[in-house]
Amino acid sequence: MRSIFVPVPAVLAAVALAGCGESRMAGSLLYMTPYKFEQFDCTELRKRADGATSRLREVEQLRNKAGTSAAGPVINSMVYGPDYSKARWEYDLYQNEIARKNCDAPPGN
Repeated sequence: MRSIFVPVPAVLAAVALAGCGESRMAGSLLYMTPYKFEQFDCTELRKRADGATSRLREVEQLRNKAGTSAAGPVINSMVYGPDYSKARWEYDLYQNEIARKNCDAPPGN
């Protein structure tokens, strides 16, 4: 019987880089349900976008605080990485929907 030897550094590198390949479509499908925004008017979208902005800033502050320690990069990628990614996608999706629905246009146009 033949055993397969996989070098440990290669496995660690593959695991570390696996999160880098996240595409825009995969992120939107992973974090948001399709057609979630159709039921929201501009007022509700702005309210939710403000909440997403607050969450994004909160996670960024946590990442900045963790970055001051020696283990900061590991903590940021393992602990705060998924939260940051989700907050970023949510923020982007709300902003895109606000632009799509032309919520920033003056009333009556």
